[in-house]
Amino acid sequence: MSFKKWIAIFISAIIAVGALTAGFNALVDPFGIFGDVIFDWYSYNMTQNPRISKIAYLDRHHGKYDSYIIGCSKTGSYSTEALNKYYGGASFYNMLMYGGDMYDIEMTARYILDNYSPKNIIVSMGLEETVKYDTEADNMKANLHAKVDGSPLLLFYGKYLFSNPSYAIDKIAARFSDGYLVNENDVFIPETGVYDKAVRDVERIGGLDQYLETYPSFRTVLKKVTLDAMDDCLGSIRRIKSLCDEKGVSFMMIISPIYHTEMDMYDKAQLWEFHTRLSQITPYWDFSGYNPVSFEPRYFYDPYHFRNAVGDMALARIFGDDSKYVPEDFGRYVDTENVGSHLAEYFGSADGSAAENVNNAGQAAGPADMKSYSANVPILMYHHIDDEVTNSSVVTPGRFEEHLAALKEAGFSTITLHQMASYVENGEELPENPVVITFDDGYRSNYELAYPLLKKYGMAATINVIGVSMGADTYKDTGVPITHHFNFDEAREMMKSGLIDIQSHSYDMHNSETLDSDYRQGVYMKTGESEGEYIAAFRSDFERSRKEIEANTNSKVIAYAYPNGFYTTLSEVLLSEMGVKITLTVEEGMNTVIKGLPQSLRAMKRYRVAEDISGSELVDRIRSDNRE
Repeated sequence: MSFKKWIAIFISAIIAVGALTAGFNALVDPFGIFGDVIFDWYSYNMTQNPRISKIAYLDRHHGKYDSYIIGCSKTGSYSTEALNKYYGGASFYNMLMYGGDMYDIEMTARYILDNYSPKNIIVSMGLEETVKYDTEADNMKANLHAKVDGSPLLLFYGKYLFSNPSYAIDKIAARFSDGYLVNENDVFIPETGVYDKAVRDVERIGGLDQYLETYPSFRTVLKKVTLDAMDDCLGSIRRIKSLCDEKGVSFMMIISPIYHTEMDMYDKAQLWEFHTRLSQITPYWDFSGYNPVSFEPRYFYDPYHFRNAVGDMALARIFGDDSKYVPEDFGRYVDTENVGSHLAEYFGSADGSAAENVNNAGQAAGPADMKSYSANVPILMYHHIDDEVTNSSVVTPGRFEEHLAALKEAGFSTITLHQMASYVENGEELPENPVVITFDDGYRSNYELAYPLLKKYGMAATINVIGVSMGADTYKDTGVPITHHFNFDEAREMMKSGLIDIQSHSYDMHNSETLDSDYRQGVYMKTGESEGEYIAAFRSDFERSRKEIEANTNSKVIAYAYPNGFYTTLSEVLLSEMGVKITLTVEEGMNTVIKGLPQSLRAMKRYRVAEDISGSELVDRIRSDNRE
């Protein structure tokens, strides 16, 4: 074969491989550049590169949105749903990007303003954006350069057509292994642009020491930095605002909440200068600085990122929503008239000489004042009241009354789960020494024996009922006798007193291994059950329980006591999605509930109270745990 033929074959092979590579990359589309026509999996695409993939997504769907909040990773904690409500029917998209800087924010804002006809623009920034301002067109910034600066689109698209096919192969593999819960392959919700924090937002928070042990990064001393990009950053903000003014677009600037260890990274004199100069460009909302939020690690996912709940509090402050709890001195509207007094309170002096004093003042407003925004709440767990003690779940009427009398004499006040939720959500204060009494299952003895004693002492209790057993004295359709359960007529009678609340213990997931042929261990997935089948079964069971309780009691179900105490991350996420605010386990210990932090109501611990515990022993145990 001649040399020319070899060359022709070689070139043809290269062209063929190139064509196959380009076709494969275009079809699988691991970055969402070409419409993702096969998978339509923009959560994956945005996870790989949100700057590129979000623009590609919005090029197809921007007609659904008329407002945008733009910023780096901290921006992910601002709810588009809340913004839509506060803006009176707007349709916001969250343009958060990780690893970005103020240049990225400006490029994104310019593209949106030039191409999508928005009504509202919010720029959200932390202080880290003032440290770096990178105009270099690296891979992650290339899309913004190409679209905004007029760089050659052919080169841009060609780069993704002929990228390493391993990216596309990884996407295919990830698709087949993807599950319901957020994972490393899809951390974004494409329809809103926010991070999917469903798992982090149902994690058990617990006491401060426990939280710091779980997340030791909060104890890390972060490296000092200087605000080298201050001039460029301020220039970007000025240009964005000017462009918004030119186009008649509403503009808002937010400086996001910052954990105190990150605040300590920055020079106070530079911060003073930055805030002062920013106020000359635009008024802004400032949630940084030293305040009670900045010193409470449980309000943060890590030292750099505040929780969604904190984003909700910030928006409530901005828009004057009094229905939500917002800590005092959290968030200021700053302009040229008040910037000096605002900074003096935050930093002490323009040259930063009082930084140590400011730090001490902040510390005093933080952990030392925890009682102003958190409370320890013990939850007691009972089941059956009977004169004959046959197992550890049975307590005699005499012992139960002894417990009530001891609690009352020791100064404890019973509260309902609704009161506890109102404390967290709205900041409604609890009485001193609060305690919650719960009963699981719904035995008739709760009505016949416990209820009269609760009335005698004026103490409240929550009864978590098994739906399928309401009013029953036999196990389902087996005819096997069981301890009698009260019915809805008796439930309504108890509830009229204002002392009794009815919540869910599942409809039919409290199975018996010996009596149920299709046995499920609590809310765990059964052997051979697919994730989809399990999710459908769990949702159906809870919805039936909630529907029957609410229809028969005219009271809202906000809590779920896990059968046998078993729970999973998936069950927590599903219950949260269905509007359950409080979940109860059987794990022993004290609970810490925190204003503004709904996660503190998840997977709550309870004290299993048995016949062999005296009233004084019960009180001593609660007091001991309360001091820890």
